[in-house]
Amino acid sequence: MISKKKLIARSLSIAVIAAGITATAIPASAGQNLLNASFESGLDGFSARQNETVERTSDDAYDGSYCLMISNRNDAWNGAVISLGSEWASGETYAFSCAVKQKTGEAVDMKLSLQYDDGGTTKYDSIATDSVASGAWTVLSNAAYTIPAGATNRYLYVETDTSKCDFYVDAIICSVPSSYRLGDVNQDEKIDRTDLNNMIMFLEGDSSAEVNLDTADMNSDGKINAIDLCLLKRLFLYPELTRTTTTTTTTTTTTTTVNSVNNSEWPELHPGDKWYNTADISWIPAGKKTVALSFDDGPANGGMSVQESLNAEGFHATFFYWGNKINGGNESEIKSAEAAGHEVANHTWTHTDLRNLGSGQIMDEYNQCKNKLNQILGVKRDYLVRLPYLGYSATISQTLPAPCPNCGIDSQDWNGASTQQIISTIQNAAQNGSLNGKVVLMHETENASVQAMKTLCPWLAQNGYVVCTVSEMFKYNNKDMICGQRYDSCF
Repeated sequence: MISKKKLIARSLSIAVIAAGITATAIPASAGQNLLNASFESGLDGFSARQNETVERTSDDAYDGSYCLMISNRNDAWNGAVISLGSEWASGETYAFSCAVKQKTGEAVDMKLSLQYDDGGTTKYDSIATDSVASGAWTVLSNAAYTIPAGATNRYLYVETDTSKCDFYVDAIICSVPSSYRLGDVNQDEKIDRTDLNNMIMFLEGDSSAEVNLDTADMNSDGKINAIDLCLLKRLFLYPELTRTTTTTTTTTTTTTTVNSVNNSEWPELHPGDKWYNTADISWIPAGKKTVALSFDDGPANGGMSVQESLNAEGFHATFFYWGNKINGGNESEIKSAEAAGHEVANHTWTHTDLRNLGSGQIMDEYNQCKNKLNQILGVKRDYLVRLPYLGYSATISQTLPAPCPNCGIDSQDWNGASTQQIISTIQNAAQNGSLNGKVVLMHETENASVQAMKTLCPWLAQNGYVVCTVSEMFKYNNKDMICGQRYDSCF
């Protein structure tokens, strides 16, 4: 079993650039903990900086039974402090981390800081800082902080930026960094299916999972969640898509079909057939609420911005592309969507109302767009269809060889809804329970929706939702789609 304190202690190694799967050689002293203050048996060398109160408490520990509480503070710089002894060398790089918590009712900026002397002058440096939400433990960390060369009389301490509030501190750790490849979740110097299994076990709450924060935190946001699992799987299956550095994972655009399975063996589908759903749902943790945001009328200027908002949270969406709008200047948007795990879909060739056409003309509208998308992506498959103007008829249902995701929730962006109105529509549906399992109609051509995504993606993540493609949502919820049928929801 790996506790939170052990997880942080083992996680303070630095992910480095590596062309292959094998990790860089580890220095002899790598991974050595110079400080591991758990406060389970005492103050572990920490004391007050001035006249504030620094005491052990079992009131609200981050892990284990005890943490420190700092109260009666007269200044923001008042906090728990410890002197760094001869074990720490000035000019050398170390990994620092600590857990902090405050209960003021509002966010407070907090810091892990260093006080030191340089040439007779006392100086101060920030090691790690973050906005700490009220009532939630937050880990302040810096996996590669270099103590200034020539620094003497060095003191490590925790403080606030301006607030004089009481706060808690736990699991203060400093170690000599190690070098492992980002994605080597169990740090066995290789990236393989064991890393995927450990990540999945960890997200499902299995305490036996062997997970190290720095190499499992694929997007370096200080936490491990479904976003990291998605990025890890892409790295494991498609290493050419991902580069790693000490702090970030950068995705490049290629023609590799991340979201496609057995394209060369795609079956011949007919109206009434069960949809051949190849969606990968392994990145979505069990028990999540899901919503399928979908975007019509691309490729358009807003498409890449929408993708960026989704990618930042590790989310996926379905993009319905208008066939004869695709040209040599905007095909890259479609390739980018495919490479990032989004669902490329069909919005017909000319965006005409299919209710006015016969079955032969309907198939022509579908096939021309399908063939264009297949040509761009270098695949052979069918695509979900968004009917122009949401126009549906018996002829359409008896003609199309693919399901027709419709509109469970309408953002009204096409009807002039503002950014805030779109945000409110989605948030209200989430809060009243009607968003789960729904297909949401949006347009990448509408700037209000493009801007709304910048707020909605992090908000949905924070409120327990996973934004996924239509096919992913149906598969995750064990629901089939039938070719020729339209769907507002997977329930």
